[in-house]
Amino acid sequence: MDTIIRLENISKLYRGVPAVKNVTFELKRGEIHALLGENGAGKSTLTKMIAGVVEPSSGKMFHKGVETIYATPNDALEAGIAMVFQETSLVGSMTVAQNLYLGSEKFLNRLRGIYISAQQFLQSLNFSVDPTAMVETLGAAKKQMVEIARAVHHNAEVIIFDEPTATLTPEEKRHFFALIRRLKARGVSIVFISHALEEALMLSDRITILRDGELVASGETKDFDRDKIIAAMVGRTLSAELYRQRDESKIRKAGKRSCPSRTFRWAPRCATIPSRSSRARSPASSA
Repeated sequence: MDTIIRLENISKLYRGVPAVKNVTFELKRGEIHALLGENGAGKSTLTKMIAGVVEPSSGKMFHKGVETIYATPNDALEAGIAMVFQETSLVGSMTVAQNLYLGSEKFLNRLRGIYISAQQFLQSLNFSVDPTAMVETLGAAKKQMVEIARAVHHNAEVIIFDEPTATLTPEEKRHFFALIRRLKARGVSIVFISHALEEALMLSDRITILRDGELVASGETKDFDRDKIIAAMVGRTLSAELYRQRDESKIRKAGKRSCPSRTFRWAPRCATIPSRSSRARSPASSA
């Protein structure tokens, strides 16, 4: 597979603090690439630079081998890059159908025709959303479906999904995963941000992991498992963390056993009041 997006040593600083620092990232044509990391790792910032939402502070971006930086999301969309945001960018005062075709509607197109077309398109995606409903009346899951449908409708070559399954039911997730696989079969390149590691391992072809704004691991999904991902995300293995917690628990328990409850207020923590028998046997008391 050839590379459709490449970022070279890209960084984004906010008031001098790096949100993303010298990251090199590749997205190949027709692949599902999972982007993982803890909250604040820089995942959304990295993808927003690809989609033209924020401009990088330094570094280069190549789209189909041509160096470019998109100034706005519309510029990126016209070039074939769409992003489905975690926080929806829909117009609440418009209907689902109007949002779906916003920017691509035909001049003086009849609303009835738009609604019929939108209904057919949503059904083809197995999304149960009423095209005549006002977006502001929809729940989070339905809004996410409209966001996804709008990105697919634009026939983008690159689609970025930022936590797309966070609000979906298990049944809705199943339809979404089937859609992802259909898009991949059509040659669409997908960046998939998720906190659900099982979803990333199940869906993706490759995985990239960020920690504190820096790239810490990248490779084919077959080379990762859950423990390896967690170790890269947090900087330590899960087993090491469990052993550390167990040892700390033992130390706390041992400390409680060695420190009686009766202590002098002015004395160190484990300085205890000597018993009468010990005072009687001591040299000082016998003298």
